[in-house]
Amino acid sequence: MLNFNQPTHLPMTKKNPLPIIIATGLTALGLFFGLSVLAKNPADVKKAVLAPSDQEISIAKNFALKFEGAAVVSVHKTKFNDLYEVTLEGNQLVYTDANTSFTLVGNLLDNQTQRNLTEERLSELNKVPFNTFPTQQAFVAVKGNGSRKMVLFEDPNCGYCKRFRETIEGFTDLTIYTYVVDILGDDSTAKAKALMCAKDPAKAWDDWMLHGIKPANVAECDTSALQKNKALAIKLGITGTPTVFLEDGSRLPGAVSKEALEVALAKQAAK
Repeated sequence: MLNFNQPTHLPMTKKNPLPIIIATGLTALGLFFGLSVLAKNPADVKKAVLAPSDQEISIAKNFALKFEGAAVVSVHKTKFNDLYEVTLEGNQLVYTDANTSFTLVGNLLDNQTQRNLTEERLSELNKVPFNTFPTQQAFVAVKGNGSRKMVLFEDPNCGYCKRFRETIEGFTDLTIYTYVVDILGDDSTAKAKALMCAKDPAKAWDDWMLHGIKPANVAECDTSALQKNKALAIKLGITGTPTVFLEDGSRLPGAVSKEALEVALAKQAAK
């Protein structure tokens, strides 16, 4: 029997092949390997990045060899002498030199302009064109005229997701596309499937997340969207819930406050 009040813990995972300092934040959903940068010959590596230099190709290949399982997406030379930016799958940024003799993890700051270059780059990398989201895999809820749009990735056992649901409850003129992911274990999977098979999934989701009400008279249905949503989350580098995307493709850092959300939505309206 499905217990909707059962506490759920994060599942144990095998040790990531990357060193801990690089792997932090990469393993919550797991990594898929399939980029050509891990291929056996340099010609295949060249196809994985956009117009790379020979030096950048060499760095990508050497980095992947030194850190087995590190899926390198791209390498770019920064404006700081022999420093290169390495983008790993999941939009994780690290830095190295031409010989990959060191790896730097953290924020790169431009002392002259006082800009956080890592933060700016991640903001661009993490943008997702809103019209590319497969809406057939989501629950859709419309508040008011639905003129403002938002995508949410949520787990039914996620406490922060429930808190964020309370935050958006009072918002009007909002269309919410909810992508259910079961990243918190088997109990999350069971709950997600039950909610997806409810007569009105969007209402059932709100009833559970906001009020702890279980769906009634649930029959079996097609829940293949659950696996598709997890694959989409991995592709987008989502490592936790809730993850929020706005209409311009930008993502918000988790369960933001009501005030921060109002500011973000106002900026969307201005655009």
